Amino acid sequence: MSLCIEPFLQKLTDCGPEARFILEAIARGGSCGGSGGECFRCKPLAKQLHMVEGVVSAALGELVAVGVVERLESALAGKGRPKVSYQIAPQSLATLKGQPSPHASHPDHLKRLFSGADIPAGILGPQPKSQKERAIVTRLGKPAPPGGRSRLSICNRLLLGALLANADQFGVVTGLSNLDLRRLTGLDSESLSHRLRRLRGVGLIRSYVPGVTSSVFCTKKVNSTYFLNLNHPGYGLSGEGAVLVHWLPQSKVRNDAFDVLLRDVQGFRRPPALNRAKTPKEVLHFLARERRPVFNVLRLMLYRCASELLSRHWFDLARDGSGDYDWLRDRIEADLQPPLGFGAGEVQPDRAWGEILRHFCKLVVGIAQTYRARFGAANWIGFDSVGLCILPVLEGEGDEIMVLLLQPRPVEISTCAILRESHRGELALESWGEESEMPLEYRFGCGLLTPPARRILKS
Repeated sequence: MSLCIEPFLQKLTDCGPEARFILEAIARGGSCGGSGGECFRCKPLAKQLHMVEGVVSAALGELVAVGVVERLESALAGKGRPKVSYQIAPQSLATLKGQPSPHASHPDHLKRLFSGADIPAGILGPQPKSQKERAIVTRLGKPAPPGGRSRLSICNRLLLGALLANADQFGVVTGLSNLDLRRLTGLDSESLSHRLRRLRGVGLIRSYVPGVTSSVFCTKKVNSTYFLNLNHPGYGLSGEGAVLVHWLPQSKVRNDAFDVLLRDVQGFRRPPALNRAKTPKEVLHFLARERRPVFNVLRLMLYRCASELLSRHWFDLARDGSGDYDWLRDRIEADLQPPLGFGAGEVQPDRAWGEILRHFCKLVVGIAQTYRARFGAANWIGFDSVGLCILPVLEGEGDEIMVLLLQPRPVEISTCAILRESHRGELALESWGEESEMPLEYRFGCGLLTPPARRILKS
């Protein structure tokens, strides 16, 4: 499921983000009206969407120019200007009605975005300015943009809506390229990059992993992955999911399974290695020339597989060894691309490729076993009845902090909780009714949020 405006993207090429937002808001129905072919007027629409009337008028003009919306003038008996109203063009209306019913994972979030609802979204970190300090108007006397008043702008709402409409139940977006986002929003590359940073800076995007191009992946080019914050207070919604953190004392922190893989590959590049490699040579050859960003994407791929393994086999997960999960090998093989010569019919290359796949399966099972052992120590939580997603702690060290997103929230825990393990292995539970109540430094440290970029703090 994507945005309602997707069937019109070819027509909307010359339309800006504001015009696209207005069309999306109208197409979704609600209090804006017009989705059933009714007429609507500029001033009430601007008031409903909390937009400047001149901006709405210009945006409607763009939609009229491309034939998606019709402009109607009512005849007057006396003197004066005719009353102007608008309606979705009949052909466009038929296109909308012909679309299958949307099945977005987050209908309530999308409803708030494409409405007149206010969405507070201040920059994380600094104390909010008082009402007197906030700029209500610019130096030219015009109303200050919503971002200047710690409110989400129309362009940022549209961009976030494009991400939300393509997110899974945990708020993870994997299938959108920058080109897709530009086509959906009408933003140029520079504006798109700035607005994505802004959404991270206000906490609506938890974090992201940039896409890469590499021959180790079947698709060659892998899109960026975005982790959206469905619990952001700006939505004004009570979260259905939960965030659960497991935190080790520093004395117990070790390298995780993927850190070992990375260490072995780095040692293989610059022999002699300080430590004996635990990774098969076939895997080391396979990854020897890859850059660090490729490993970040590979880690996400393995985490996705481990998340599915945990969701499907929480109780019957193999306690040791790699277990027997045929679907897991198929999933990994569908994501990775054997180098030239691998799998070409020769006995030796086939054996090498099989060893690579076996090792990645072993890594996934090992990751899942570690998460199962640590979170499973909280045996009062019903993990078997919910979906699980591993949230990567991108700036973390070793296995000190592990984070799970759970959908729906287990009844035994609150929306946000930390399981702190003591030196003796005992667990202490810290809970917050809302994720925003957790101390900000915890949320940064646990990968729930990304510290704002300096240029965002200055803006």
